[in-house]
Amino acid sequence: MNCICSQRDLKDALIAASKALPTKPQTPILNGIYIVAKNNQLEIQATDFALGVIAKIPAEIEDEGTIVVNGKNITEIISKLAGDIVTISTEEGNSATFKSEAASFSLYTMDAEDFPKVSVQEFQHSLFIKNNVLRKLIARSTFATSNDDSRPVFQGCSVTIEGSTITFVATNTHRLVVVKAKIEDNIEGENKFIVPAKTLNDLMWIINSAREDNGVKIEFSDKHIAFTVNNIFVTCRLIDGQFPPHEKVIPASCETYANLDISEFRSAISRVEIISKQTEYNTVRLKFDSEGLELSSDSYETGKVIEHVNAAVEGPGVEIAFNLRYIQDFLKIAGGDEVRIGMNDKLSPADFRITGDDDFIYIVTPVRT
Repeated sequence: MNCICSQRDLKDALIAASKALPTKPQTPILNGIYIVAKNNQLEIQATDFALGVIAKIPAEIEDEGTIVVNGKNITEIISKLAGDIVTISTEEGNSATFKSEAASFSLYTMDAEDFPKVSVQEFQHSLFIKNNVLRKLIARSTFATSNDDSRPVFQGCSVTIEGSTITFVATNTHRLVVVKAKIEDNIEGENKFIVPAKTLNDLMWIINSAREDNGVKIEFSDKHIAFTVNNIFVTCRLIDGQFPPHEKVIPASCETYANLDISEFRSAISRVEIISKQTEYNTVRLKFDSEGLELSSDSYETGKVIEHVNAAVEGPGVEIAFNLRYIQDFLKIAGGDEVRIGMNDKLSPADFRITGDDDFIYIVTPVRT
């Protein structure tokens, strides 16, 4: 192999591919990133069997060839090179040299024949979605997924595509989020599957790094899903299992509603956190009445905090407690100026919504105190 390519292009492609490097590889070859120089381009691959990434970048190819090098090492090396151009060459033996300006790195290579190349299969369905639409769906959903390996269904987002509407649902059984968006395509029937949250978060990085907003192509079948963002192809296995019906968790109606300024609420929560994070369940108590909202938290070791926030309360007063982090997570991604909280009593789930935004529902189970 002997070729020249852009340092920036190579760096972005390697970082994208490294998202598929396993933390605990089943075999040593999975530590590697596969690079093939052919047809005036470099094709770069990585996989952990569940997730696969293929990135393609233009290159001047003098001699075609294929190598596999340690993925973490090559990604770090190329990211720190100072020059604009990288020269890649192989010599006799099992090494590859990467040069840029005054720096030259020689890395041992692995047997490319052993690398399990990412397969590009046929998919039954496909659609296009704008970058900013998919970015918003991911940002508003994956934070609510579970980290419990014993319940993989809750480690993903349930995605439903029907007609021109796409819906993401996520839960860790203590909170639930439902996010909807419109797409330009019109998809026949109801298509439902569970996508790993990790894949979606990796995809978010790729979307944010895209230099051109050409939209994202989504293809899916019964077992797999693929996303194409410009020159980067990401594919993964869907999560097997039945996602629970989320509609039953959303309150049909609420006796009490409270409207709060999001900025003021966010600031108050950040101050109450100083005490609440030292409690066993990071608990914050909310008391709604005709005077507005009183937030409080107390720690036996540290002390107590009381904060008052303006709120327009409709209906009977309510005292309710939550894990403060669940409220913070909502406020971090909430746009708009005002949040509307619907409640029934201190033991029933509360309904958080952004005023004027019907496409985002956040349900939180209270903490028993």
